Amino acid sequence: MRVLLVAPVPPQADGAGAIPLLLHAELLGLRRRHEVTLVTAVGDEPGEEEAVRRLRAEGEVHVADRRRPPPGLRRRRRQLRLAATWARGRWPWRTVWFAAPEIQRVLDRLAAERRFDVVAVEDSAMSVFRYPLGIPTVFTHHEVLRPRPVDWHAGPPSRWPGWAFEELDWRRWQGFQVDAWRRFDRVQVFSRRDADTVADLAPDVAPKVRVDPFGLVLPPRANPASEVPGTVLFVGNFAHPPNRDAAIWLAREIMPAVLERNPKARLRIVGAAPPPEVRELAGAHVELVADAPSVLPYLEEAAVVMAPVRTGGGMRMKVLEAMAAGKAVVTTARGCEGYTGFGEEPPLAVADGEAQIASTTAALLEDDERRFRLGERARAFAERHHSPEAWAERLTAVYEEARAEREGPRGG
Repeated sequence: MRVLLVAPVPPQADGAGAIPLLLHAELLGLRRRHEVTLVTAVGDEPGEEEAVRRLRAEGEVHVADRRRPPPGLRRRRRQLRLAATWARGRWPWRTVWFAAPEIQRVLDRLAAERRFDVVAVEDSAMSVFRYPLGIPTVFTHHEVLRPRPVDWHAGPPSRWPGWAFEELDWRRWQGFQVDAWRRFDRVQVFSRRDADTVADLAPDVAPKVRVDPFGLVLPPRANPASEVPGTVLFVGNFAHPPNRDAAIWLAREIMPAVLERNPKARLRIVGAAPPPEVRELAGAHVELVADAPSVLPYLEEAAVVMAPVRTGGGMRMKVLEAMAAGKAVVTTARGCEGYTGFGEEPPLAVADGEAQIASTTAALLEDDERRFRLGERARAFAERHHSPEAWAERLTAVYEEARAEREGPRGG
């Protein structure tokens, strides 16, 4: 199958955040089955230029440039273009930022040169482009957003302009994402919660939604001998608000209860771009590691990995990474989303509420055999359901379904 894959950022095996990692697994799995043409954009994030060089050495890739120009006229023109695009009132800021106009020129050129069997579009910012007519399109929405009331906690006057911008921007998401879903033949989401949200917001779209949890290039299996007793690990990109909420909840309300049962326990928070409210969590029993080049050494040393998420949608990469490394994971019911649709219970320790999460974590810290056994089952689960090969098989089934619908019944 000839697949045109459109992604907002370059796939990276060691990228910051979940999206480059899952795109890397997706591209790897699809290339083993299909002829894949990748269209993406290079920005200013660390490692993106090197990722593009690797991608070009490995297969066909077409790259738009959305890097910030040096100070001067070009930068001012870019700033005016971004501001004018947002001011038109159609797109949320994240889409304005990632949807570089050059991507459309690349897509138009490719459509004129050849025909693809399916177009696979990753993430909401890429939904705004025109795609070749007559070709089945599959859109993967990484996190469906539910409407929420206005957050009237504007803070001090110095924050009012930023608060007003954020609230106005948030109001755009509901209409924007519904319009996006309606433009595609199939819509993929990572969790049943997100599928239910789509059905609530746009019942007409529900029949074409498919739940398809993402995959990961499995890291090396953690060595139990490298575990540091009592080490509790939390990993997250703090640009994502649910991760900030989880880290603060864990450090301030859950860990004190863990320490009552296990005074030697220690929380290690590892993540990109920690804001002041996360940085101030560091203390006698809490270590903060900012912008680590890799989380793998910290996974090796962790006794228990925690993901006490209570907000947000989608699926948690930090949960899958820990499972794939063979670690015992304590999470909430929301943190399990994306792992429960395979006809077997995911090997996770699930708890909700500070007291239950703390007691579950303390019990695992005290029971080596149970902890190691849970980690072994987690690794096997990730191999069965979340490897690039397993994900590519599910993706292929959705692509074939979209193609069959476009082609319609064949005459005898």
